[in-house]
Amino acid sequence: MPSEPKKTEKEKQVVVSVRFPGQLLDRIQAIAAVESTTANAVIRAGMDAYVRERVASPEFRAASEEYVAQAQAHVAAALQDHNTTTAHPA
Repeated sequence: MPSEPKKTEKEKQVVVSVRFPGQLLDRIQAIAAVESTTANAVIRAGMDAYVRERVASPEFRAASEEYVAQAQAHVAAALQDHNTTTAHPA
């Protein structure tokens, strides 16, 4: 696995806690050992590939469009409610 380039200030990594089944972690560590890299690098590469694949899928695109439509409807309803209550001051 190629070494990772230096990160700029904006690209600094954030530490997160993730739980793995022991057998999966063993496999990750074996890959890291064979490729002379770290388990963290293997996990990051795997997650990067997973996210790229998911975002490119038709199912994700449809789900994201539905999510945006629902969010727009909620905002429109909230604005309508606000305009209705402010149009008639008590």
